[in-house]
Amino acid sequence: MAVHIFTVSEENYKICVEKGLVALPEAKEGQRHDNVFDGLLSRLSGVKEDDYVLMYVIKSKSLRGVWQVEGRPFYEETRVWEDRLYPFRCRIKWSKYNFQNALRLDDINDLRNTGKIWTWALERSTGSNSMFSISNGEFLTLLTEFMKINPFSTQKGIIMQPYQYREFNIIDNLHFQDDEPKYEFTIMALLSAEFARGSYLDIFGNYSDYLSYVPTNLGKEIDFLLMYDSPISEGQVVSYDIIEVKRDVFNEDALSQLISYESWFLQKKVSGDSNMVRTTAIAKSYAPDVIQYVSQRSHIENKPIKLLQYSYNNGKLDLIDISV
Repeated sequence: MAVHIFTVSEENYKICVEKGLVALPEAKEGQRHDNVFDGLLSRLSGVKEDDYVLMYVIKSKSLRGVWQVEGRPFYEETRVWEDRLYPFRCRIKWSKYNFQNALRLDDINDLRNTGKIWTWALERSTGSNSMFSISNGEFLTLLTEFMKINPFSTQKGIIMQPYQYREFNIIDNLHFQDDEPKYEFTIMALLSAEFARGSYLDIFGNYSDYLSYVPTNLGKEIDFLLMYDSPISEGQVVSYDIIEVKRDVFNEDALSQLISYESWFLQKKVSGDSNMVRTTAIAKSYAPDVIQYVSQRSHIENKPIKLLQYSYNNGKLDLIDISV
């Protein structure tokens, strides 16, 4: 189950809890552009009913929670918070985990230093991060830390002024040009919405969890990371699929980026076990030299890269495997 962390101020945290609502802010003045807009939608489009939500309160450097998503995310411009407009929204409800004491950032950093938490990302290469997601395994680690400092209780909190229901409209607000996704962020939003629904099982198999915008120490983020749990040992991830997305042509630079992610992941996350890592490219088309390299690599090194070609039809991305 996906787990999402929203960064908020102390004042906005109180409003979030009171109304049962979390959100992402609109782009800052000078950064407002359709591309940035779709980027924010792509962050939220993968959120689904009953996903877990935690809130990181900036001033006190503390993590608080735990809530669950109620319904699906939506875009709406009604003013709720005083400091600025937060139009990218989803409703939340209290989960069965109701903790009084917050988890300190110092404790979370200790978990990062020991490798127990590795997708925590308060900062991105482009600046502060208003929302990010962590894996289910990392969530269980944080849950254990919460339980250490809190008497365990299953008593749910109360949302005092529940925000009214809104229909899922994220896809309706994306940008298209000539009936095609306009930006790479548009593709990311469409794919994220499909992964949240558990789509593409015929292509990727039974993935148990997925993350988007996964931080690396290469200064860039993996577009998508699919995780596959063991069918006989619940919660144990046995393999991963690293996905790189391009709106148009997947060229040599994109291929080099994907391979660098693969190398980093092998070294840092799976102790060099190449059987645990697969790589996939998604694009509108592929440069001939990319197709040639992938074919040779599969034949000579027995290290295939799945090449998927997308097409947009009736609000959905269809994927076709064109791997040689």
